Amino acid sequence: MIGQAVPLPKTYNFRDLGALPAGSGLTLSGVLYRSDALHLLTDEGRERLRELKVATVLDLRDDDEVQRSPSALAGLELEVLRGNVLAGALGSSLRQLPTLQGLYRLILAQGGDVAVQLARRVLHNAALGQGTLVHCTAGKDRTGVMIALLLDAVGVDREAVVLDYSGTAANLSGEWLDGVVVLMESMGFPITEQVLTLAGGSPAEVMRETLGYLDDSFGGSSGYLQHHGLTLDEVTALQKALLGERL
Repeated sequence: MIGQAVPLPKTYNFRDLGALPAGSGLTLSGVLYRSDALHLLTDEGRERLRELKVATVLDLRDDDEVQRSPSALAGLELEVLRGNVLAGALGSSLRQLPTLQGLYRLILAQGGDVAVQLARRVLHNAALGQGTLVHCTAGKDRTGVMIALLLDAVGVDREAVVLDYSGTAANLSGEWLDGVVVLMESMGFPITEQVLTLAGGSPAEVMRETLGYLDDSFGGSSGYLQHHGLTLDEVTALQKALLGERL
């Protein structure tokens, strides 16, 4: 089960995290969205964000990425937050970490405060009937880890969390990945299968390993969020925000 695809012109990986199985119920639509970068949005795309009642956009990209491709959100009455979960430039991080597993461990090591900030914005916006959107460049790694943390913490079926993550690769194949390959070549990356996986891959086993690491190190995603400052009451409220009263 993958999040619901939402047509948003000039994005490749935008979706609503509603209708995912969580015990006997489903996650609610219109609460939490994920996406790739928003720098190519047109008037049509901006109008769609208005219709979706997106109140907060959390941009996980680093300064270089934002300066190179600023989000096209002018004219929208929404809150834009920044949350860099990779210290230094992304390109440097990728050169130092040859596997997605290693990259995700670094995101978790550095992204605790951002994950809590995201959870609290979801709570605030959901109480007002509004949505929260989190994105990076691909909407795959930084976004994928943050989304998996929240979904897993509130009790979305573990395999649904994994499948939502792994479904990203299909969204990025073709035109998006071709463009990234050109960019990476210009940055001096040799284009190997390993680099292609880092750029556009989302293997299910990587997310299973990451969630297993959270289990072993923090007692699960909820434990990770609480370790970084989210209270148990806030975790319960987050469950209600994403699942309604079906706890």
